[in-house]
Amino acid sequence: MRLINTTTLKIEEFFDGHAPKYAILSHRWLDGEVTLQEMQAEPDTTKPGYQKILSTCKQAVSDGLVYAWVDTCCIDKTSSAELSESINSMYRWYAEAHICYAFLSDVDVDDVTSSPGEDVFVKSMWFSRGWTLQELLAPEHVTFYNASWREIGTKASLRVAISAATQIDVAVLEPGANLEDYSIARRMSWASRRVTTRKEDMAYCLLGIFNVNMPMLYGEGNRAFIRLQEEIMKDSDDHSLFAWSSTDTAARGLLARSPADFADSADIDVAPARWNKEPYAVSNLGLKVQLPMLPWAMDTYLAALDCVRFGNRLGIFLRLLPRENRYARVILNGEDLVVFAGELAAKCTYRNVFVQQRLWGSVLAEERFYGFWMRTLLAPIKSKSTNKKKDEILSEVITRGKWDDEDRLFELAVGDSGTAGAIFLREDGKSTTIKVGLDGAFNPRVQVGGSIFSPEIGNLDVYSQAGRLHPSWMDAPSHSMYLHRGTRLEGLVKDDYPWRITVHNGPIPKVGKKGWIVDIERSGEDGGKDFSRICDGCDGHIYNVWYKCSVCEEFDYCSKCATNASRTHKHAFEVIT
Repeated sequence: MRLINTTTLKIEEFFDGHAPKYAILSHRWLDGEVTLQEMQAEPDTTKPGYQKILSTCKQAVSDGLVYAWVDTCCIDKTSSAELSESINSMYRWYAEAHICYAFLSDVDVDDVTSSPGEDVFVKSMWFSRGWTLQELLAPEHVTFYNASWREIGTKASLRVAISAATQIDVAVLEPGANLEDYSIARRMSWASRRVTTRKEDMAYCLLGIFNVNMPMLYGEGNRAFIRLQEEIMKDSDDHSLFAWSSTDTAARGLLARSPADFADSADIDVAPARWNKEPYAVSNLGLKVQLPMLPWAMDTYLAALDCVRFGNRLGIFLRLLPRENRYARVILNGEDLVVFAGELAAKCTYRNVFVQQRLWGSVLAEERFYGFWMRTLLAPIKSKSTNKKKDEILSEVITRGKWDDEDRLFELAVGDSGTAGAIFLREDGKSTTIKVGLDGAFNPRVQVGGSIFSPEIGNLDVYSQAGRLHPSWMDAPSHSMYLHRGTRLEGLVKDDYPWRITVHNGPIPKVGKKGWIVDIERSGEDGGKDFSRICDGCDGHIYNVWYKCSVCEEFDYCSKCATNASRTHKHAFEVIT
């Protein structure tokens, strides 16, 4: 490192481990700074930057120090290699300094221990700059000077005012503080309201605070902050790295875009009890991490993090993407970072997931209806009596939510999962059990026939709603003739006498969203004719009768959608059987 001889004002160079005691300057760069090349030649003594160097050296001499360090003239900024090395060494240089002089050029008062002087002090631009954060935290001793180079206090004496202005814990500003005792989120929050001239410096100025090193790549923009977080992950399993918030409603990754996303994370700590013991790493598929998760909304999980706020564990929402096992972080119903209630732990499943950072900003598909539209059943359903006839045949519907015989919607509430609903369908002396639900990976499941009761319900009352909606029916053996398993991406098509069952993703008029549409019909002994066509009205498979547009190429309707064809399509259809 280079140091200024405070007596001769000459630049001298020392190798690591051999530098003498020195003072170090912390300041805001302004017009008229003096470079290394100027200092080694004939500096312009009228420049404000030169006067700053002189004042630093004068104060160092007064403190009995022969050397001082000032970044403007002790680093060769024409050398990218030296600049990179210096930035990676900066925190250590400040930490090893005998004393740091913090020069506040915009503070012109002498007394900052009470109003109005204290207000002037804490509003100094020095407290808003990214680089000055490490210059405040790294040195053991920091003395503040006003614009006239008069001492106005020290880090220790002004720690309460500094803490109030910066959200930095008072204990961090006291001698002997160890930054490693504070969570990543808390440390990030200290930088969340600071700025730098160049985007990349918002990451580079934090290297020492997180004890990491990385090369400087000016021109990479916000990618620098992503790289910083990736470097932090290599040596830390602190989940508070993921405990940030953003109002961005598009797809997001697990890593924040800037320290500003941690503005509300100053009260987040590492959880005393760690649930996640597996390492995580960056791969070409995204950030791979194992998290305890449970279904929370359609295609969306609530995932628990190993960090807490006021003792409450926190969680984030991860939505499945069209590609298998790929996820994006999302906001759900306006919530981003939420409390993960302790009683949810028993319901969690550990999942290895890939969260793709590069998808940040991508527009996600519209959120789907969390449940099923029972569009077609084996017979008309009537679950509530409309007259006083004793022989009236009623079906029984079991659901956690509301049911309407006309709408026929089974909806799962946010936070629910498993069985969406069950129907004990009665008609003309016959009865059929129908159940629909989603397994833990959001694959649709349908039971047609068999028992209305779930097989493994523990201590639940077999006749209770909870007992009959228990999801254990979805665990029936693969050879079960009643259970039909679909997939999250393709739904379900089952044409096996005596039933034809389809579950497909399509528009649900009553809710104005897409979602799972269920059609359960009786098939002929031959299973019904399958045209291997998809209906352009409902996205379902076309059976028995195919309505083909006589004008448009590749436009087809099933028999259900054809009934409304006069309102939905302007051309005539050819009927194919």
